[in-house]
Amino acid sequence: MTQLSSLEQYFYYRCKFHLHSCFYLAITLNEIPAKEQLIGALRETVKTYPKVHCTVTMPKDGSTPEIKGLTEAPIYFSDVVEYVSWDKLDDDSINSIFRNYSFPFDNNKPMWKIIVMEKTNQLVFALSHVFFDGMSSTFFTKTFIEKLNNHQESISDLPEDVIYSSNETIHIKPHPYEKLPISWTWWAKRQLVKVLLKVSPGAIMNTDPSLIQFKSYNFPDDFVIPLNENTQAFEVKNDNCQKLLRVDQDTLPKLMKECKSRGVSINTFLVTLYAVALTKVDKTTLRNGNKVNINIPISARKFCEGNLGVDESELKIGDFIAGMEYCRDLETLSEENFWDIATEVHVFVKDFVENQITDALNTAKLLDVADVQDFIRQKVERAYGIGPSAAFEVSNLGLCKFDDDKGNSDKKYYVTDAFFNQPQGFSNIFTCSVISTRIGGLTCSVSYPFKLKDDLQPVWDYVDGFLKQYK
Repeated sequence: MTQLSSLEQYFYYRCKFHLHSCFYLAITLNEIPAKEQLIGALRETVKTYPKVHCTVTMPKDGSTPEIKGLTEAPIYFSDVVEYVSWDKLDDDSINSIFRNYSFPFDNNKPMWKIIVMEKTNQLVFALSHVFFDGMSSTFFTKTFIEKLNNHQESISDLPEDVIYSSNETIHIKPHPYEKLPISWTWWAKRQLVKVLLKVSPGAIMNTDPSLIQFKSYNFPDDFVIPLNENTQAFEVKNDNCQKLLRVDQDTLPKLMKECKSRGVSINTFLVTLYAVALTKVDKTTLRNGNKVNINIPISARKFCEGNLGVDESELKIGDFIAGMEYCRDLETLSEENFWDIATEVHVFVKDFVENQITDALNTAKLLDVADVQDFIRQKVERAYGIGPSAAFEVSNLGLCKFDDDKGNSDKKYYVTDAFFNQPQGFSNIFTCSVISTRIGGLTCSVSYPFKLKDDLQPVWDYVDGFLKQYK
């Protein structure tokens, strides 16, 4: 069996500690398919991607977790599809997803589930971060829609409610990051980090005390119930407030035209928008320093394909993320210099993608020399009295062209809207999860702590007000 890479172990132990349950990609269809059609599409989709019929197992010697195929029992429809009576995706239903849909390991069940909301024609793909990143969710969902539309009635060898059944051994290739060459400079950095983790772990794991934090958000107490020594698990509260920013299909082209004329992308625009919006917060609600740190996850798929010789087909399902951080002082942000700031962010991101990916992946691979389980535990516990390591994250899946989502008459099922969202986490105060579709336009699901409901209201007011000019 294939061992998890250190990056995959990070996501694995984060789940083992109950610090992360799942994330989701929700799509709105023109109509909900019948159960028989869902089964047919799922059978074909699951066959396409080996990892979606795998789990993670810990070998008897307790060394490194391994990827294991689900061969001991079939995958039934009820294992991966659940019908709910929710009227909409609101604070209660969203937090319910993050509280209740987690995926235990080595129990012969897949690490994903589709939640069917018949009242709103929505399918919510809840996915474990161990095998999926944000872009993986779009590939998985696109393939499902394609199979749904191309499905033809046929005789199957599988029993009626079985999605997948096989006793054949599955071979999953090692993570592409394992192919990354390590220079002498990075070899030396590894040795230094290895020593520091033993003699001064705070130098590696402590949160920068100069980052802005909020007085009302006591971290991590307002995020998680402390580690239970008996169960060896935390309990994330997942009581976040949810705000949906929508740029509809009529407004989005105007905004895109503005961004293009300014030489920036929609992504760097959104980073700038929420960064400048933070200047509207009442300064008396803040504590610690003045630095605003922003997480901007970048897909490393093109790098893996072009620089590591990985076939595109191997980069559909999995974690292929390069962590990027953009940091600047709060006092240097202002709405008068909005587009200048957006240009600076765009240049920074472009340089990162073109020149810094190798260093970013080598930074992630420093986990190779760490006890990943201990690293995650200390990362949370060392944040007491300080706070998360970033103010917010902007994670953008871009324009997702699902299987002919224009709604042409020759396609029975098409996507009319999509929503991407993440649970309350320990890396940032709030998250902005973005996806765009041709019919629904752009949606940005903002998840933020309940304790900051009042403190962050000026941020949302500024964002809403800024976007009104494009309507």
